This record gives sequence, structure tokens and C-alpha cells, in this order.
Amino acid sequence: MASHVTPLSALAVAVIGITLYLLVKPKLSKNDVDSQFLNSLPVVGVRRELFAWARASLRSYYDTKDWIFYGYFKYSKANQPFVIPSLDRGPMVVVPPRQIKKLYDLPEDVLDIHTTQNVTIQTRWTIKDQEVADNDFQINVVRHQITRNLGTLTPVIARELKLGFERWWGTETQEWKEVKIWDSCLKLVAGASNGAFCGTPLCRDGEFLEMLRDHGITVFAGALFINSTPKPLRPIAGKLVSMSCNYYFKKALKLSLPIVKERLDNTANLKANPHCDWTPPKDGLQWLIDECYASGDAAQLDPERVCFRLLFVNDISLHSTAYTAHNVILDVWTTDPSSGVVEALREECETVFKQFGGVWTREAITKLKLLDSAIRESMRLAPFASVGLPRRVIHPDGVMLKSPELHLPQGSMLAIPIEAIHQDNDIYPEARRFDAFRFARSSGVTDILSSATFADSAEKAEKADAEPNNHRSTVTLDNAFLGFGFGKHACPGRFFALNELKIFMAHLLLNYDVQYMKSRPPLTNRIWLKYPQDVPVRVRRRVGT
Repeated sequence: MASHVTPLSALAVAVIGITLYLLVKPKLSKNDVDSQFLNSLPVVGVRRELFAWARASLRSYYDTKDWIFYGYFKYSKANQPFVIPSLDRGPMVVVPPRQIKKLYDLPEDVLDIHTTQNVTIQTRWTIKDQEVADNDFQINVVRHQITRNLGTLTPVIARELKLGFERWWGTETQEWKEVKIWDSCLKLVAGASNGAFCGTPLCRDGEFLEMLRDHGITVFAGALFINSTPKPLRPIAGKLVSMSCNYYFKKALKLSLPIVKERLDNTANLKANPHCDWTPPKDGLQWLIDECYASGDAAQLDPERVCFRLLFVNDISLHSTAYTAHNVILDVWTTDPSSGVVEALREECETVFKQFGGVWTREAITKLKLLDSAIRESMRLAPFASVGLPRRVIHPDGVMLKSPELHLPQGSMLAIPIEAIHQDNDIYPEARRFDAFRFARSSGVTDILSSATFADSAEKAEKADAEPNNHRSTVTLDNAFLGFGFGKHACPGRFFALNELKIFMAHLLLNYDVQYMKSRPPLTNRIWLKYPQDVPVRVRRRVGT
């Protein structure tokens, strides 16, 4: 009788193979940075034992967060880089806060981001059309056209969120309804985002939105699996992941292709006859098509390629925005009810909403300062990664640090201890506590270079001459808040994401009650990644809304 290989048995074989490979391979391969460099730095997570680095790499699956906090408080605060092993990235040099700006402002021919990001999500296997990954002008559409047109898109997002909340949270005002936060946030954000990305009918097509969700999860989980697989086995892992990603892409393509073809035909007709009876929609899909024409490359107008660009925009935005919305709900409704956080946020939303005639506009959203602070505070406490923003040194001469004097050779993988910085009491008083209005107060944060622990006299003088820092918007970038990245390669969609999150929370506060939870459900940590548990909450439509 023929044997049947199940996904579970295949996974078991893969795990055994990974373990055996790690235990027998040398500490470092010829493609890694040299061991002399690693030996010159403090190493956290490696014990004195047989196959020490291999076994530490396996332990990183569970222990990375603990290593980061230990190394941060022992080494980073003394301005000393340290190294941790990582199952998917190999040895990582963790950059201390005072070195972040100096290193991350280096040019791209010295410190690479593009190839490093492509390796992180394994675009070779997860992205069927490599042109979409290599020539990623869809990112510029998010950075420029979508950001510039938030005034037009804000009412669209508000409309789709209203419909989504009624669909997924209901309209019952008497009985409590139990909803899964993570699942409902994914659905709500997917519908609202695609109201801006491609409009109706796709943004209301439940099956299409499910395919977007499943494709994005498969891309990121699959990439983590490939990167954690020994190099000789990665082609096998890659093909398995590629098959899964392509499955969801084809399902999404079946639903989106007719819409995209119609849009391409209408655009072509308008270019041939400027007087034809069709007005281009103001949405992401149309701006993608405009960019395809601007490229001068007819191949960019291939309908499947346009569909894939639309899918890729969702891949990089949907889950991160839903993750933040999920965490804000948990943080706000696990505060002490007597603190009045919900009431203060609701009062601000009511005041602004009435001031702007009962319509959410871009200008109205910018007035929600307390809500902005609550979102930023939630992002501070629950970043996407315990250690992140990876960069690789690619210059043949490496990079030289002056204080402390250290040479980072070509091939060094750098990363930032995001969560430890975010939970440092020297920067954020009572850093482990959710303080919803921390960023609405000038005294809520100490700049990282003003902290007595970090600053030298020159840096203190530099900060003393600076103007006082009052309200800090969530999109404001600095080296003490890394929720949207840092420097010139910060998240290109952060303005869109924050705008959507504020509309999301404002609509929730004005129209729904959420039953308080006794404690904040923890996030799950795997290697550097953090992901949510899909916990239930009880919700109810507010009477009279």
C-alpha cells in the first residue's frame, strides 16, 4: 500500500533535519562574518557546552526576547554592541541606542536594506513575480500618492469601517456579543484599507479579504520557516512555501482580475480619447496603473502583475495595522476603569466629531491628540519584534565605530533592541505600564540622548539647545520610539496607517461598548517576532448610535 505523507509528518522530518544539521555544522560558514570579530564582542545566549552555537540557535526560538533584555541592560546602556544567535538570521550584532543614528543613516552601498528585507520575506519563494519585488514602485504609490490624498481617502475609510463594524460587531444594543479581537481586526482593517486601495466591490468581498489575510500570513510565516531551514534544505522549504503562496494568490487573482482588467481598459480608453465618459477613481489601484504607464514599460500593464502589486501592498500593511488595532483594544480595555481613559478618549472623539459636522475628515482626525497618544503608547509596549530593523554591512571595508572603537566587517547583520528601548525606565518613566496619555505630556518621555545613562556631555549640551518637545505624534520618528522604523527607510505607509487606526478607534469608542478585561492577554514570542493570541471580548452597540 502506498504511503501518504501528511503535512505534519513532513514538518517532523524537516525539524529533525534542521536539528541534525545544526548539531553537525561548523559554528560559522564561510559566508558568515569571521569568528574573530564575533569573539571580540560580548555574546548573549551561548553557553559553554558541546555544539554551543548550534544549540543556542535552536534556543533562540523561545529565548530571543530574554536575551535582548539581558544584553540591553548589561551592554547596550554602556554603549557596547553585543551579539545574539538567531535561528533565522544567524549571529546578530545588536546596536546600542547611541549608535542607531550614526549607523542607520549610512548610505545603502554601505548598509543594505533592500536585499536584507527581500531575504527576510524570502521574495524568491514567496513572491511569484520577481519584478514586483525588485521594481517595487507600489511602495512609492503608498509613500506618495496615498499619503498626499489622505483628505480624499479618509471619508472612504470611515465609510468602510462603519459598514465593517456593523457587519462583524453587529448592531445589537441590549445583548453582549462575543468577538475574537484578532480575527475581527483583520477583517475590519482589510475592508477599510481596500476601500482606499481598490474600492468597491472588492473591499466588501468577504472571500477576497480572506485571501488577502491568508496570503499575507503564508508569506511571513513561510519566510520565517525558510530562513530557519538549513541552507541545503532551503530549496525544498522554499518550494513548499511557494506552492502555498501561489495557491492563495490564484484565489485572490480569480476575484480581482476582472476588476483590474476593466480598470486597465477604461484607463486605456481615456488615454486614447480624453473626452470619453469615464472618470478615474482616486484610489491605490488607479495610482498603481498610472505608475505603470509612467514607467514606459508595457510589461508593467500586465493585468496579473498589477493584481500582484495590489496584493503585495496588502501583504505589507494589513497584518501590521490589524496587529496594532488589536493591541490598542487590549491595552485600553484592561486599564483600571476608574482611570477614566475610555471616557477621556470618547469625549475627545465626540467633541471633534461634532466640531466637524458629524463627518470624519483628514483635518478632524489630526485633532485627536489623546487618541494619537494612546495608539503610540500601545505600539511602544507591543512592537512587532523584540529585536528588529535588520541591516547588513555590504561595503568591502566594513564600518568603523569610534566610540567604542569597533570594526564591523562586511557581512555583519545588525539589528536594534526595539522592545528593550521601549521599556527602559530611563527613557519612559514606569515603562512597563500602559499610560494612555504619556505622549500628550511633555514630561512623559526622556529623549534617549538626554538620559543620564546614555548621554555624554556633548550630547547633553546639544539636546539642551534644542526646543522643548511637547506632543509627539505616532508618526514622529526618533531613536526612542521605533514602532514605524527609523530614518529614511521608515515605514512608507505610517501616515495612512495612523489615519486608519484613529478612525477605527474613534468609530469604536463612539458606537460600541467593550467589556473590560481583568488582565492583558500576553503576546506570543517566537525568535524575534511577536504575534497575538485570538482572545475573545464582549462588545455591544451603544444605545442611540
